[in-house]
Amino acid sequence: MRRCLPGLAAVALAAAGCPETLEKLCPPTSTPAGNFQLAFGLQPTTDQCRQIRYADGGPADASIATSPAPTNSTLCAELTDAGPTLYLAVEGKGVRPSPLASDGGFSFVSTALAVPQTACGCNVDIVETIAGNLLAPGDAGFTVAPDGGLIPPATGIAATLIDSVSSDAGPCLCNVPCAIHYTLTGTRN
Repeated sequence: MRRCLPGLAAVALAAAGCPETLEKLCPPTSTPAGNFQLAFGLQPTTDQCRQIRYADGGPADASIATSPAPTNSTLCAELTDAGPTLYLAVEGKGVRPSPLASDGGFSFVSTALAVPQTACGCNVDIVETIAGNLLAPGDAGFTVAPDGGLIPPATGIAATLIDSVSSDAGPCLCNVPCAIHYTLTGTRN
């Protein structure tokens, strides 16, 4: 088992995350259902966020999107009054809930409003949607056990991540509203 380092070393390695720390982000009523390394692949699209002008007003045409470095995450699950619920905990990004479909489908949605100091030069609102499926051998589907564990255990994650960016703060240096699209692959670790 990997050990987490205290102090400044932990800050430097924050993107790597510690499963023990990530599990603590999940609700105390949930049960950890696996640690996954998430890898992102940028998907160019026609609505991709681009810088369309420089701060001095000159024209520009450059993508502001990059593929994030791989990061660790933890899935947790529980049975709630609303049904099976899956939680995704990502270091530095908090925890997100989603209903869990019997086929392993999920949709995590989070919102950040008036985000300052962006490449767009204005405050932006970001709605992030991670939608996809848990993977497991066979096609039996998923259930959440009474103790909160997943049956069968998930072996991977296949999803898309879309950051929808908008702003009422104008003028912005970007072509808002716009979006950044990624494929997201989770490998169990």
